[in-house]
Amino acid sequence: MGSPAKRFLILAMLLAVFVAVETRTARAEDPPPASASPVAGVDTSKSGSKDADKKDQDVSGGHFAGDPVYVHLAPMILPVITDTGAEQIVTLQIAIEVKDFDAADSVHTNMPRVMDALMRVLYGGLGNGNLRNGQLVDVDKIKTSATSAVGEVIGADNIRNVLIEAIAQRRL
Repeated sequence: MGSPAKRFLILAMLLAVFVAVETRTARAEDPPPASASPVAGVDTSKSGSKDADKKDQDVSGGHFAGDPVYVHLAPMILPVITDTGAEQIVTLQIAIEVKDFDAADSVHTNMPRVMDALMRVLYGGLGNGNLRNGQLVDVDKIKTSATSAVGEVIGADNIRNVLIEAIAQRRL
């Protein structure tokens, strides 16, 4: 099968995928209320389409006026590759706090562009060391870079914050 390092890398990636699937399953079992939102003019009832079901699963909050609205992204698995080769794997679970449901729809509409922007800024920054303090990930720099990257895609005025829900680092 290969060297112990390759086997370990494969096991680490499988574990990350398993955690991602379990996280999505847990969110799917806790559906949002089926009634309309108390926020005036916002209907959060299910429309029956697959896209609407997916949106309901990864958007939370906003049930009352002034409540924040969060879009939960799929876990991101990023290898840290430097000039000397692969050093570690960083797994991030990110939520984007947006101003309202229209901004959440904008995130969904532009999801491929959002993920591309995040991957480019995070992968590059982890690899060249800009988002790390030595071997450790600098969470504040990741938040700042991710907020800027997502803001360029959906508009900085639509984003309130980028939240790091979970982070894991594994040296290779």
